[in-house]
Amino acid sequence: MSNLLIFDGDCLFCNRIALFLAKSDKQNRFKFTPHTSSISQKILKENHLEEVIAQTVVVKIDRQFYFKSEAVYHFLKTAQLFPWLRFLIYLTPRVIANVIYDFIARRRKKIVKSCPTPDAYIREKFV
Repeated sequence: MSNLLIFDGDCLFCNRIALFLAKSDKQNRFKFTPHTSSISQKILKENHLEEVIAQTVVVKIDRQFYFKSEAVYHFLKTAQLFPWLRFLIYLTPRVIANVIYDFIARRRKKIVKSCPTPDAYIREKFV
């Protein structure tokens, strides 16, 4: 599994974003897994990243790991999605982009109150 997005599976906002991104990834460049899955636990442990997931989304592309706004940028770039957002993140200094990321991350569990049910095709993208 070379391209993987690891997200907070306990967060409804994160689940919705992962579901939206899975639907948008028409070329199937990524697999998606919650941080509590055995696959993500194994990958995070092997790379000494167990503590990181509590703070951020993790994007793994080949053997490289990305976090916070850099993870969002590299996911969008690799999946070839939302060029306008990718460009905006690219132009924003990483420190500022991460402050924005952290602001949203701190409030993410208050944003969404219900969880959508994905169809069978989308469920295949989740491991």
